[in-house]
Amino acid sequence: MSSPSRFDRRALWNGATTAAMIAVPVQVIARLAVDENERSGWSVLLTLLILGGLVLGAGVAAWHQQRNTPLSHGVVTSGGVFIVVQAVFSIVKAIQGDSIAWGRIIVSLGLSLVAGVCGGMLGSVLLRRGVQPRR
Repeated sequence: MSSPSRFDRRALWNGATTAAMIAVPVQVIARLAVDENERSGWSVLLTLLILGGLVLGAGVAAWHQQRNTPLSHGVVTSGGVFIVVQAVFSIVKAIQGDSIAWGRIIVSLGLSLVAGVCGGMLGSVLLRRGVQPRR
């Protein structure tokens, strides 16, 4: 007999795809349209959109999970999406010969984990109020 996994993989998948559908296109737009060396209101807006996508994806995972661990599901979802996306973009930058801002990536990872906690809390609130996702 196999023991159940700590994480609900379907919930993580639902949350990750939701977050990626928002965060990845916005990240691509940011890479193409915003100069990293120039301070711009656009970079702040695009960063907030990316964080919003991570919060939403984390909330979906937290809401759909069946393990009574909404915060864990939220953090794993947002952190996982961030790490995968950053890994791909960092590899592309390395291939192109561009420098990689490791400090900026570490700070952004911290923000993505905070987004995961926020999304996990939102999913938890929905569950406590009896709002159940369609299965």
